[in-house]
Amino acid sequence: MSIDLLIFKNKARLEKLIREDADYDKILAQSKRLDKYVVIKMREQLKSTC
Repeated sequence: MSIDLLIFKNKARLEKLIREDADYDKILAQSKRLDKYVVIKMREQLKSTC
């Protein structure tokens, strides 16, 4: 699965959790998951520019 799609899906999940006023720990875990994919995407972009 592409990183862009993973970022999109996880961002949507995070937004849903926030809208539904989910438990803080669930929101935090989802945010960390999204951050992981964003970091991967940023590393890919840095490699392609070098």
